[in-house]
Amino acid sequence: MKISIIIPVYNSEEVIKKAVSSIDTKYDHEIICINDGSTDGTLEVLETIQKENKHVKIISQSNKGAAASRNVGLSHITGDVFMFLDADDEFLPSRIDVMARRYEQNDDVEIVIGQTGRDYHGEWRTFPTHEEIKKDEVVNLAQCPAMLQSIGPRDKMFSARFKDLRFDEDIVFCEEHTFMAHAFNQAHDIQLLPDIIAGYNVRENSITARSVERFFDYMHDAYIVRGRVMDYLRLRNVQQYYSYRMDELIVSYMLQAYVTEKPKVTQELLDTVIQYIEGMQKTHYDGDALFRIVKVMEGGCKGWTLHYYRQWREALNKVGIGRPNYLAFKAQLVPKQSAFRGRAALKSALKK
Repeated sequence: MKISIIIPVYNSEEVIKKAVSSIDTKYDHEIICINDGSTDGTLEVLETIQKENKHVKIISQSNKGAAASRNVGLSHITGDVFMFLDADDEFLPSRIDVMARRYEQNDDVEIVIGQTGRDYHGEWRTFPTHEEIKKDEVVNLAQCPAMLQSIGPRDKMFSARFKDLRFDEDIVFCEEHTFMAHAFNQAHDIQLLPDIIAGYNVRENSITARSVERFFDYMHDAYIVRGRVMDYLRLRNVQQYYSYRMDELIVSYMLQAYVTEKPKVTQELLDTVIQYIEGMQKTHYDGDALFRIVKVMEGGCKGWTLHYYRQWREALNKVGIGRPNYLAFKAQLVPKQSAFRGRAALKSALKK
């Protein structure tokens, strides 16, 4: 069996060698590095690596983003299975072969899902939200919608049957969701593994900063990709779980990060959140996720004028969430906002 490993690479001269060096499989393999218009010394580093490693192939293109880079990689694979690795991440020793052996053991298995580890003071730890899929079991999406927790492309091995699927190139946030939803939904059987396969080295603070800086762009992308995924995932339990994954664990926390930094209500913020809530109504959704978005808006935002509140109240009434008159709402804001700021302060303290 031959394994194709796709690595999108952009301005990664300091980390790409470590990523490639972490690929220690005994199986026949190819490492396809897509140099995505890097402006530093990435290409020179890749060329040096290629001289030392016969498995490395380099494809250079103008800067088009991670989704386009992965798609280019998919169009060049020659393996029986394929995997993805980001340039600043790494595979743990021998874990590729752990996945490969499990893939070969069952002819009906078309995807193997392992665990991603996050570096915590020198120790790799799995994500707490992935506990439901941290097990050794063969499932499908209908039986185990919790696999949508692991909706990123790392820590997975895919049958080459899925090489014609594509990542969304017209968005930059959650661009992997459509690809993953199609692969999960089409797969006959999926092998879950409790083993940590890849290490995730991205700093959390950088993610938070980007989510605030590009909040409105990211919310637009989240709205678009949510619609695409929900149009494809038809089962009620699967849609509801994706709602929990997307609406609560991604969107509500991104909203929380934004209003913590920029708490003033604006028309743009109100329009963006209302549009997203209205989009949720077009599908099955997780009720707790909706209420968390409402809770973040009301507890985190300041400057609620009568004009803004009327729009907010009307939007919530349409989805069956009652709200009091303006004066009663203003009176309720003080304890809500105090509680919100208290939780935010506690979370910040626990990170230190």
